[in-house]
Amino acid sequence: MIEGSLSFITALVGLVLSVVILGFLYRRKQKHSHIIQLVAYQSLGSKKGVAALQVGSEILVVGVMPNGFRVLKTMEAQEVIENRDAPYSERLEKLRKLKEEIDE
Repeated sequence: MIEGSLSFITALVGLVLSVVILGFLYRRKQKHSHIIQLVAYQSLGSKKGVAALQVGSEILVVGVMPNGFRVLKTMEAQEVIENRDAPYSERLEKLRKLKEEIDE
């Protein structure tokens, strides 16, 4: 009787581990299969916002409106990573320049 219970518990644990491992592998494969990846999104009201989309090695900053969308800025992904590691004052200055470019 103890042997039967032990084999049942072992089989159950093996089944649960198999499901967990397969789920992990499926999610990992699914993450790398997308061509376009949403990096960030900021809502600016009802049906309006700004999205950052990574397409390959580029990041597109897109304005989203009810009647369509518009590409506001295109950046290299490496440039964004470098900016993220920069000191706060440098990042603030780059944001000011970006705002000036958009306003033009």
